[in-house]
Amino acid sequence: MKSKINYSRFSTILTVLIYGLLFIGCIATVHEKSVFFILLSIYIFLIISGLLYGVAYVKVSPDYILLGSIMKCQKIPIRNVESVEQFQPTMGAIRIFGAGGFMGYWGIFREGDIGRYYAFYGKSSECFLVRMKNGDKYVLGCDHPNAMIEYIKKMLKT
Repeated sequence: MKSKINYSRFSTILTVLIYGLLFIGCIATVHEKSVFFILLSIYIFLIISGLLYGVAYVKVSPDYILLGSIMKCQKIPIRNVESVEQFQPTMGAIRIFGAGGFMGYWGIFREGDIGRYYAFYGKSSECFLVRMKNGDKYVLGCDHPNAMIEYIKKMLKT
């Protein structure tokens, strides 16, 4: 089962704004080589990090939960999953490392209720929590979270 990830309005606006401002900054500073190359380096770094880590889809197979970006895919073995449940992250989550809206929400976060977790979602209203047997937690999101939760639970029973 594969499900795409929708971005929140904030995430979409933030991503477009950052890329747009850096693009305009590069055009405006084309004659000032040092500033231009600094802005261009930041722009290229953000494009590469967005392609590698920006959230795109969640796919569940009988063996893995796949977290996909445009150019990279991370695998979570189903055999290591302890439980899956609905979850909605709050605005009080502290970002330890990652993005809090740029190309979605991805990286390592900390929240009072569940502690440290790895985030991979676009909208907080479309999230679910995957608890691993080793204590790790993943907050994932997709456009059909309830169907994905039921599918993962079915895979856990087999």
